[in-house]
Amino acid sequence: MTKKKRYVQQMRCSGGRNTLVKTKLALLGATLVALAPVVSATPAMAQQNSGLYVLHTPASGTCPSLDWHILLQPNGSLSGFAAWDQMKHMARLNGTIAKNGAFKMNGQEVGGEDRTAVVTGTASGYYIKISINGSGTGCDNKIFSVPRFASGLAGGGG
Repeated sequence: MTKKKRYVQQMRCSGGRNTLVKTKLALLGATLVALAPVVSATPAMAQQNSGLYVLHTPASGTCPSLDWHILLQPNGSLSGFAAWDQMKHMARLNGTIAKNGAFKMNGQEVGGEDRTAVVTGTASGYYIKISINGSGTGCDNKIFSVPRFASGLAGGGG
């Protein structure tokens, strides 16, 4: 006997077709309740959601593509890293985000040339705007506009 036939037989023994329909409706209802916060979240709300935001900025001129992993805490603190050259180089990031979505993070290269930089930007609407300054690299004064996704749902938060 297949799993499906066994399931249908068990459902009939425990109350017939009505029980099977009620079970399916209960599962559908539970699914809708679980998805309600995701569906109702607006971009403005997403900037305040704590969690992991994974972003990618493309190469621009002499600035290499960067992979960003930023953890947003409920208190607005930010921590994480940016990596480049296929994750061979990395900089630690720490900072804060304001309620209006403006953020600032200080970056410190791990190993390598031990460079520092300041990363500023805004997280509002459907995009996160990122600017890097003070690194002494081709990334300085470039503004990147990255699509944002809520944490836990996709890469790119946040």
